[in-house]
Amino acid sequence: MAVAELSWGAPADPALTGRAMGILRDNCLSCHNPEKAKGKLVFSTRERALVGGEDGVVLVPGDSGKSRVAGAVLADAETHMPPKGQLTDQEIATLRAWIDGGAGWDVGVLTAPRVAATRAVELRALPASYVPVLAMAISPDQRWLAAGRGDRVMIYDLSRAGRPLVRELRTANDVVQSLAWSADGRWLASGGYRCVHVWESSSWRLARDIRGGRGRVTAMAFLPKEPVLIAADGEVGSPAVVRMWRAPDGELVGEWGAHADSVLAMKVTKDGKFLATGSADKLVKVWDVAARKEVAKLEGHSGPVMAVALSEDGASLASAGSDKEIKVWDVAKREQVIAMTGCPSAVTDLAWVKANTWLSTSEDGVGRLLSEGNKERADRAFSGAADVLYCGAVTGDGKTVFAGCHDGRVYVWSLASGKLEGTLGVTVEAGAATTRAAGVPRK
Repeated sequence: MAVAELSWGAPADPALTGRAMGILRDNCLSCHNPEKAKGKLVFSTRERALVGGEDGVVLVPGDSGKSRVAGAVLADAETHMPPKGQLTDQEIATLRAWIDGGAGWDVGVLTAPRVAATRAVELRALPASYVPVLAMAISPDQRWLAAGRGDRVMIYDLSRAGRPLVRELRTANDVVQSLAWSADGRWLASGGYRCVHVWESSSWRLARDIRGGRGRVTAMAFLPKEPVLIAADGEVGSPAVVRMWRAPDGELVGEWGAHADSVLAMKVTKDGKFLATGSADKLVKVWDVAARKEVAKLEGHSGPVMAVALSEDGASLASAGSDKEIKVWDVAKREQVIAMTGCPSAVTDLAWVKANTWLSTSEDGVGRLLSEGNKERADRAFSGAADVLYCGAVTGDGKTVFAGCHDGRVYVWSLASGKLEGTLGVTVEAGAATTRAAGVPRK
């Protein structure tokens, strides 16, 4: 545990510091973080907290009486914090004792997701009607389409007539949140709750369960030149962590705090040097993968960013989300160069089809082909889905569009005409097998 030393050299009380960090994390950090910085006050580090905000210093180590943060949490405070709650007498006493003890710091506790520590989490059987297709991915050789449907991964053979369902990979009550193929097509990773399942495509056997995350694994991508999986996990409303795992053995290669809320989308450049992430905190970030360092922060969305896409050369990035606007950025200049408003509903996924042309899926159940030359309306609409579309994919030859729907179906359209060709089956063909992942309680 890395606890800051006090200014006069005496070590802080680790237990007291941990309790105080938990109070700041759960009640203050959502507004006073580097992205929001309400009142120009930031509690993400001790140094920033000691600087104070636009109204001056709020924390004086060793003197709770002179620390305005200790007064602001009282029930009768004129400027009350937190604005929508009231700390208990015990929490207030903890904060005062922590300040009087020198206001030590523990970044690990401060940035940890807010998770109940006294209750184990057990995944139970899903309702029979809950089968949303939240994620899909086409294998690099274009043969297989993997689609997460509730707590199973459906494998479709795109090389055969009718695109039959040839395998069902079950994940034991664990909703499939994300999917990714390794560059050689050997490994398929599916992300659930605090777990990544790694499947070997030659046999569809479960090669490994990788555990160690603290919440839903909401976005994943493999590096292009080695079997290293990048995965983002976290609890809703809590800081998200990006971790790098070697497949299939599950060796942790690296990890870092990435966003103030869930990472909802990620893409890796073709050279593997940079990672783009979009988050519920309304930000898009670009990371140097080798250094695990943020190199760009793209601000401009007014709602959660649910989708990102990269151009072929990685120089441009498209992002979209609940604000219904698709933004295209020059990554090197960190500037927005295009804004398209042709989506009347929240955008859930994006695919870069060709130069300045994108495919989007939306909460209104419509897929859309959009281009730079037509910023206010779609060039083509892919309609006919019965409910929300969560994810989309385009085949490498640019001929076919797939989209996953809340109703549990994968819809198929012709990209050229926009004609709905139908939906993929949900029954495994005769003679095919089902592979199950072991179901165990998550603690």
